[in-house]
Amino acid sequence: MGLSVMLAACGTGGPQRVAQLPGDLHRFEARGMPTGVARSNLDIADTFIELLFRLEGGETIPRLLKYDRPIRVSLRSPGLNTYRPEVDHLLRRLRREAGLDIRLVGPSASAEILIHAVSRRDIRRAVPGAACFIEPGVRSWSDFRNPLSRARRSGWTTQEKLGVTSIFIPADSSPQDTRDCLHEEIAQALGPVNDLFRVADTVFNDDNFHSVLTPFDMLILRTLYAPELRVGMSRGDVSARLPAILNRVNPRGRTIPRRASAPESRAWKAAITRALGANVSPGQRRVAAERALNLASAMRPQDHRLGFSLLTLGRVQARENPGRAVEYLSAAYRDFDARFGQNDIHTARAALHLGLLRLTGGDFPAAIALASRHLDAARNAENAVVLAGLHAIIAEGHKELGDLAAARRAQLEFLKWARYAFGDADGSIAKARAQLQSFTRSKQGIDS
Repeated sequence: MGLSVMLAACGTGGPQRVAQLPGDLHRFEARGMPTGVARSNLDIADTFIELLFRLEGGETIPRLLKYDRPIRVSLRSPGLNTYRPEVDHLLRRLRREAGLDIRLVGPSASAEILIHAVSRRDIRRAVPGAACFIEPGVRSWSDFRNPLSRARRSGWTTQEKLGVTSIFIPADSSPQDTRDCLHEEIAQALGPVNDLFRVADTVFNDDNFHSVLTPFDMLILRTLYAPELRVGMSRGDVSARLPAILNRVNPRGRTIPRRASAPESRAWKAAITRALGANVSPGQRRVAAERALNLASAMRPQDHRLGFSLLTLGRVQARENPGRAVEYLSAAYRDFDARFGQNDIHTARAALHLGLLRLTGGDFPAAIALASRHLDAARNAENAVVLAGLHAIIAEGHKELGDLAAARRAQLEFLKWARYAFGDADGSIAKARAQLQSFTRSKQGIDS
């Protein structure tokens, strides 16, 4: 696969089809994250209630849902065995950072959370627009599809407590997409089933900036599984106990004052979803992105949704009006930088798209500098799509400037992460990497 093709893929985020992870696939190092969140515990309590007692569609969950017994997770599809290292690492983090009694068991063992791989086409037919999803009270894909079983099932709003829950993820997706699904769906299967666009530092958010569980996510789960909170508690009972729990598990947030925040906006969500959706014409995307930007600009106080709207409009305009796209992407970059700083995935994502336009516009030194500045942020966020894309920009920039040694080094890094980011169904990325490694060794006198 040529670098120009992969650059295009980095701009769109589209994965190739893969079935198995190769044994030599480069993975992110297993590591933990800091615990606690520097935010008012009163604000965290409000968000906790929204995550646990509401659904995305606005329905109310009348009682607290959680497991009241040790949690066992099982990979039910043979093809998922190659993802066991990712699952093992996630469950270790859940034990250490959230204090959960959760472990992986064999494919035929009794378990509370069952993970199945099905085709992307089947998932989209069953739940349009979903990359993956969870379903309570279901043990298999055939069980989910069975009309008689469906008639007997109850949804989240009528659950008395969490029992068996199935997670359905695509069998034909990229390694990163599969890993991201595992993180978000396992976390939501534990209880917090809502998604909130207004919260920036979480996987419980459909903006997809964070792809692995964050310190905020672990704090929510540690709070949920505190012994003071029991299955079936009402919203009022939970609210009354949250301040003491949060003051214990998040001492950093005891004395931080509340911060005003704009509520969830269904109008903004509809506009941004349409701007990013499939089967939408470029003109319709632009109109939807402009509406999202107008709505985000009017929020009081403004938040990261403004930067996300600017980023989306810049991406939509990239082909038809590159000059305007640079303006929007530059504004998104400044907004994210001011809110989150340089070492954050929001800022790195904006840098990726802005860097691509700097590169295609011929400003190679600026593109290289911008991409290089955010490599650590992408690596720390374990986002191979952004990391591969930044290395691709650096490689192309150095190539255009005639520094072929630097270009080769960056291209090797790009190819290493591209396999994780996009998959490598036909082996072309691995082949290109092997050829480049051989060429580099020969130039260094290591190989003849």
